[in-house]
Amino acid sequence: MSDARGQDGPPWYLTFFGEDFWAVADHEYTPERTAAETGYLAAVLDTSAPGRRVLDLGCGTGRHAVALAARGFGVTGADAGEWALGRAEAAADAEGVGVDWLRIDLLRELPWPMAEFDAVVCVQSFGWGSDAQQLRLLQEVRRVLVPGGLLVLDHSNVLAIAGQYVPEATFETDGLRADFRRTYRATSGRSAGEIEVRRCGAEPVVIHDDVRMYQPAEVRDLLIRAGFTVERVDADFALGREPVATSRYVQFVARSRADTPAAITAWDGTRGTRHAAQAPSGPSPLDEPAPSLLDLRWSPDEFEFVRPWVDAAFHGAYDAGGLAELSRAYPLSDPYAAHLAAPVLSEHFGLDLGPDMVTAGAGATGLLHACAASAVPGPVLRLADGHPDLPRWAARLGAETISTRFEDLATDLDRHTPSVLVLDRPTITGDLFGRERLEEIAEAARACGTTVVLDEAYAVYAGPGASCVPAVADHPNLVVLRSMSKGYCCGGLRVGFAVAAPELTRRLRETTPPLGAGGAGLAVALRLLRQGDVFEALRTRIAEVKPLVARTLRRAGLKVTDGAGCLPWVTVDGERGAASGVWEKRGVRVKEIAVLETVHSVRGAHGTVFGGRPGEDPGHRGSGRLYPGRDGSGRQELDGDGSDRQGLGPDGSGRRDGPLYKVAVPLSEARLAAFLDAFADVR
Repeated sequence: MSDARGQDGPPWYLTFFGEDFWAVADHEYTPERTAAETGYLAAVLDTSAPGRRVLDLGCGTGRHAVALAARGFGVTGADAGEWALGRAEAAADAEGVGVDWLRIDLLRELPWPMAEFDAVVCVQSFGWGSDAQQLRLLQEVRRVLVPGGLLVLDHSNVLAIAGQYVPEATFETDGLRADFRRTYRATSGRSAGEIEVRRCGAEPVVIHDDVRMYQPAEVRDLLIRAGFTVERVDADFALGREPVATSRYVQFVARSRADTPAAITAWDGTRGTRHAAQAPSGPSPLDEPAPSLLDLRWSPDEFEFVRPWVDAAFHGAYDAGGLAELSRAYPLSDPYAAHLAAPVLSEHFGLDLGPDMVTAGAGATGLLHACAASAVPGPVLRLADGHPDLPRWAARLGAETISTRFEDLATDLDRHTPSVLVLDRPTITGDLFGRERLEEIAEAARACGTTVVLDEAYAVYAGPGASCVPAVADHPNLVVLRSMSKGYCCGGLRVGFAVAAPELTRRLRETTPPLGAGGAGLAVALRLLRQGDVFEALRTRIAEVKPLVARTLRRAGLKVTDGAGCLPWVTVDGERGAASGVWEKRGVRVKEIAVLETVHSVRGAHGTVFGGRPGEDPGHRGSGRLYPGRDGSGRQELDGDGSDRQGLGPDGSGRRDGPLYKVAVPLSEARLAAFLDAFADVR
């Protein structure tokens, strides 16, 4: 039965693990076996867990919980069986150790009423529910673990069991007889049956079970979907013993993946530099900077350079229909505003877009969320330092996410065959790579069955002529996202557009909520787009001020990347803490990009490097053990685990030794003067 529930009673596991079961099980779970299993668990926890607070799931009579507590771990034992917990408590008292005991149905009493733990162990207590319940259990394990917490999950390997599976068996010893009758259903993976227990001439008792038997690969998949990274897999509680088909017990050692911070997060009013992947694109009333601070996390003054066009769009829309009339618009016949927006976008980007190629949504953020849903089951391939939201949401939905670099894209696409590759154009460091590079990537991705999601929210500064939207006509696996937030300074309209080939658009609409773009905002957005390139004055001002800002920061000893000249920010590499204290000392607030996770990929012996200069040798490829140096000339060995430990290059790829700071260019005379005053000592 799919939810492991009896036809007329409670779930089988609530009544199965009582005194009669343990009368039989005690002959299998000998003290010697318990000692060996506990020795393995303690060795793994001692070397890999971030602390000593341990939760034992399905602890039964406490044989592991008590032994771990005796070794100095702070243990909580959780189980659904009242009789077993009573015996566990007595065992702890006899050993003179303290264990917290909790009676709980781990599959149904969610969320668990527990504090956080450094590690969770689960030995011979996995598979009682359905696949969906097991996944929820693992997700709940992740919730109660500290970031980077450890899970040691043991399960019975059906590959080993199936080879010697018998429908009936009998076990007898002094005063005890147990008759086993069971059936394995290959289509569901469940073994259902009963044990008839006779003890000392008493009336027989029949207990029923219904267990989902897993192959190791299935358990690994559940762990990844639940948000874990599998670090090692052992067999039969022996460190370093690789599981094979005949391994009876398999132990997964998995670590909870840290959440990628969202691009837009809750603000708590803390002063100083924001510790997040990306800060919001505008000020928050909950986090107003102190009057003495110059806030360079965004460019509120850029609006003055586009105000005439924005005002014209608002006045035109409201004069034509009125706010009340626009707000009543409820276009059920055009729920994605495709018929309304396609002609405008066609003119704006210079290609013929049909309504079956356009999807309007609640800004780029809403469309990214829809793309994340369509990316499941993954994996999702992302560039290091890319916009975090799509990979973060996809991971929450159960997809594995993998970080890579531009120079490793070809190898990683072929190696991982991801469902989605997400790119930002420009990158966080301002690389506004061209259509030629994108098309090369899209072709390689298509050969792997991969959809490319190109987020062009920040590309608006370069004008519509620089967009890669026209590439969708030639690449059926490409989605380009645009919005009104950046440059136009109209994020509050909550309007964004996804442009893609018809079949890909159809798939995207399966996960995009209809009517996501409101009538009033849509009317203003389309009028803005009809005006064409409205950023010439803004680009001119950026070109005047940005070199001065970059030069000033360099004179202050900072490592600066300018990026494309039309973009209103520069980035500063905080390598090894070189930039720490600079901002606070000078009363300047900037966006801090958190240190990224290690890139998971390793370059193989062959593959294309996207974006390299024609004829340029990106580095030795013969052994797959060398990377080009940071400046492209040297080489650096990989560590023994295959990960690249060198710092992040100026193109925003790889791994960095410290944070990256994004510094908005002050555009108004007042903000520019305040910036120059803050760095007066180096001018």
